[in-house]
Amino acid sequence: MIKRWINPKLILGLFSGLCLALSGIAGARPAAQAVPVGPSRNVSFDTVEGDLRWDNGVSVNKGRAVFQLAVQEDAHPRKLKWAWRGAGQVWAMAEYTDKNVIYYIMKGSEPPKADKVTFIDQNGVPRIMVPTVLELPQGTVLVDLLEDYRRYYGQKEVGVENVRIGLNAADFTEIKDFMIEEYAKQPNPGRGNGAGLPTGIHLQLQVPQGNDKDFYLIKGVESPIQVMVRAFLDKSQKGELTVTLPETVTIISYDDAKLKLVEGHTLLMPLAMGPGYAEESFAVTVKGSGPGRVVAQARLGDETQRVDKDMACPELESISGSIRLRKEGVYPVQHSSHKVTLKKELKNYVKVKEDVFSSFHKLFGAEEEYDKPAGMACGVLENGTSYNLLLRVKLSVLDANWQEIPCFRGEHFQREGGTEAPPVPETVISVEAASAQDFKVPLFADAYSVKPGIYPAVLKVSLFGTSTDVVVREFDLHVEKESQIQIITGFLAIVLSLLSVLLMVLKNKSWAGRLKTSEIILIALFAAVKFSIVDVPWFVFGDVIRAVLGPMGPFMHLVTGVFWDIINAMFLVSLVVLISKPGVVIISSAVRIILQGIAFGTFNPVTILLMLSYAFLADALLYFTGFTSQKRAFQERLSTFSVLGVIFAMQHVYSTYTFYYIWMYLYRLFYPNWYINISAIVSAAYSALGAVMGVYLGNRLKRVNG
Repeated sequence: MIKRWINPKLILGLFSGLCLALSGIAGARPAAQAVPVGPSRNVSFDTVEGDLRWDNGVSVNKGRAVFQLAVQEDAHPRKLKWAWRGAGQVWAMAEYTDKNVIYYIMKGSEPPKADKVTFIDQNGVPRIMVPTVLELPQGTVLVDLLEDYRRYYGQKEVGVENVRIGLNAADFTEIKDFMIEEYAKQPNPGRGNGAGLPTGIHLQLQVPQGNDKDFYLIKGVESPIQVMVRAFLDKSQKGELTVTLPETVTIISYDDAKLKLVEGHTLLMPLAMGPGYAEESFAVTVKGSGPGRVVAQARLGDETQRVDKDMACPELESISGSIRLRKEGVYPVQHSSHKVTLKKELKNYVKVKEDVFSSFHKLFGAEEEYDKPAGMACGVLENGTSYNLLLRVKLSVLDANWQEIPCFRGEHFQREGGTEAPPVPETVISVEAASAQDFKVPLFADAYSVKPGIYPAVLKVSLFGTSTDVVVREFDLHVEKESQIQIITGFLAIVLSLLSVLLMVLKNKSWAGRLKTSEIILIALFAAVKFSIVDVPWFVFGDVIRAVLGPMGPFMHLVTGVFWDIINAMFLVSLVVLISKPGVVIISSAVRIILQGIAFGTFNPVTILLMLSYAFLADALLYFTGFTSQKRAFQERLSTFSVLGVIFAMQHVYSTYTFYYIWMYLYRLFYPNWYINISAIVSAAYSALGAVMGVYLGNRLKRVNG
């Protein structure tokens, strides 16, 4: 029965009819516009300026016109080809979807007036676009508009939305054979098409202040919010700015001279902006108790921009519990001519440089000149929340009463505002959600007021615009003072040593002519004796004595000073008593340097600078006090002992400080001041005693020799 009704021809016919119907329905739908394929010669231009017309080109002796290519929607030309020749002003222009412009100028042509464009980009930043001008030869030319864009403006995905040709013929001018060689695909709007388009107005909200991403207010914490309007206008415009906060937000403070509060949650501000770039902004302090929606609208003339976003309200505990401070510490700064280096191996330690005039500055109350930071507070802040946080990092150096010490301060330019209080070492950084950000806070120290020692220091991290601390670190800050006297002493030793060498070069003939052979032998003999009695015990037993004394090592000079100060001064004065002539001390010291170098290999800067400068100073003082200029005799009386005692005490104090300071400066060693001072006092006393003993020894040797 069923088989009777099934007719194969009928079924085939019905199926064919259904297919035809479906194809007809599909054909009735509007076809999607496809990108043209292959060259296109059928192009047309509309005249937008002048009285000339485009007729498959233009060929004139005189005339002026600007032609615009009729670009189909969603058909962006990429490669253009044409031929041109003539004189005057002839150009082609391509304008892209981001409003950048390239001008192609025929060789020999005058360039057109290309105005720059000022606008506000999508981030509210004022920007300027300057057209690019390229010169092409006369004849047939081929240009790739997108390749030229990438060469001069970057890899952003754009399209060509406007093509123009202009001419102002001064003689026969011809443009012909214009064709579109290739079209480009429509640019993807999601990859930058239209990004940065010129706009007249831009509205920006930061909730809280400094946050440009998702809005939030920390529950129960007073925070600032900022609203800003930027615009580029052709003429003066008036309008209004309206900001409506949710009912869960309480407005704590605002500028009532600038703003009007309506119904407790809406802020109104009239806008009046002139031509060119203009900007208006305000900040208010608010407190949030729950989430809500923030709506803002800026209107200028006929243009309006609106911001409508949800606002979260997280708990303070969840924010503070998700902020981590790592690798925090204060490090000294080493300055060189080309760079600044942090000494990471010296954590929580700074060294303050002090010049030789610090005492005078303190006495007369002179204010310190702002120089370079003594140290840098560094660390890494980790933000484990889902919000962008603006954080304030502050370093406080405290006294025994836990009060901030004003001579430790921040950037000096903060003091130029005329405030009495010195700036605190602080910085404000933005840490994005679920990320980390390092920070550096420069620490300046008043070299005239800071005292060396250990200070309690506190590093605090708080939410910007609030007094709420989320992280607090306490530590001890070690402060040392690096005196410039070390450099001055080293420089003085170099100068005195050079003077010694200069005197030996210039005076060697006169000195040698005044000295008898017996006196030269006597100088060599005394130099050898001093080397044997003073230098050998010092080099051989110095380290042994230091090791035996152990914790009493700083007082080793009580033992070694017997050789270096008493015996050395005694033999030197005895030699001058026997040979009271200029240059004796310098010649004796030169012989001694040679003996030390040969025996112990001590041709090092410290030994040479120390002994040559010591010799020059001793020779000069003995000459000017009359002992070697034949004006004063070495008599065994108090006046002679007093003068010689002062001379050699000064000599050995100088040599003590020079010895330690040169070692510290050249070899980066460290000796505490009290250690150097003890050595200097012992050396002064011992050398004065040795000078007195030298007078007695010299006179007795003179009598024996006589």
